[in-house]
Amino acid sequence: MLFEVTDDSGFLALIDPEAYAGFVAPDWDYDSLIAHFRAAMAARTLLIWQTGAEGEWRVEVGGPAPAGFRRTAGAIHSRAGRLHLLNYESLTMAAQFPDVTLPEPHLKHLVLTVEPGDHTVEVVQLTDPDDLDAEPGPGPDFVLTLTPGATLPPWTGPAWSEPAG
Repeated sequence: MLFEVTDDSGFLALIDPEAYAGFVAPDWDYDSLIAHFRAAMAARTLLIWQTGAEGEWRVEVGGPAPAGFRRTAGAIHSRAGRLHLLNYESLTMAAQFPDVTLPEPHLKHLVLTVEPGDHTVEVVQLTDPDDLDAEPGPGPDFVLTLTPGATLPPWTGPAWSEPAG
């Protein structure tokens, strides 16, 4: 499955929409948001990674992924057989406004159907995160491979971000 996700901040994420608690505070700051993300990653309801740039990303869900510029893997739990691919902007809207639920109506097409339970998610970036002038190729920018079961420790921060997750 190929998804297109807009991104104005350089982060993409995967959440369990049934379990991820998005609201932080009307006046959250970056540190409180990162602390919220860390708690959600510890609870296995969120995986978030840096893209290297903003833009429109093509994300293929399936696998196996070919060699890429970078790869990481993390664990997530799906309570009801759904995972939602989204951007930082959606996460921050949910963080600021208690009435914003994820997925937002205009992003319901980014919900994946999976088996309920734990999953290991491998994230492979196929585009060079250091070449901001590169023309997009014909294929995906990221490949996500989901494997049932999860034995990896939770991420401690957004992958490929400083400080590294």
